[in-house]
Amino acid sequence: MHYLVNDWLGSSIITSSTYISLIVVNTIQNCIVGMEPQKYNFNSFYRYIIANSLFTTRQIDIISRRLENRGTIENISSGAYYRQVKQSRTKIVRLLYSIILLKCVGALNHETFFAIEKMASQIEVMFDQKTSDNSRAESVISVIEQLVKRMCKV
Repeated sequence: MHYLVNDWLGSSIITSSTYISLIVVNTIQNCIVGMEPQKYNFNSFYRYIIANSLFTTRQIDIISRRLENRGTIENISSGAYYRQVKQSRTKIVRLLYSIILLKCVGALNHETFFAIEKMASQIEVMFDQKTSDNSRAESVISVIEQLVKRMCKV
């Protein structure tokens, strides 16, 4: 089955496995995009995920702003902003190709995508909390680490 997808990268016809990958990436992005900048700057979950991702805090902020049509970041030149946009777009595209490749070689299976979606949903709830409980955050981070290690078949 094939799907027509329109987003800020353009239009594409994709397969069902690519569509699932897009859903996973979109779910994770939605967790981050929905946060107010003041709220997530000090959130231990946010810092943990950024530290273990391919993206910098600034790139995630730029992606969030682009998806919400909020404009550029303060204290950054126009050239630097658009360079970061291009780098972010390139990373997302490479991530999607990597997911497709890993699925094709069997390093990721169907359950992996469901597990990622479930984790992202639970992390979204944690992001939405007004208070930060460091002991709870550490235990959830530990569980996330264990799940990610189990999902990696290599």
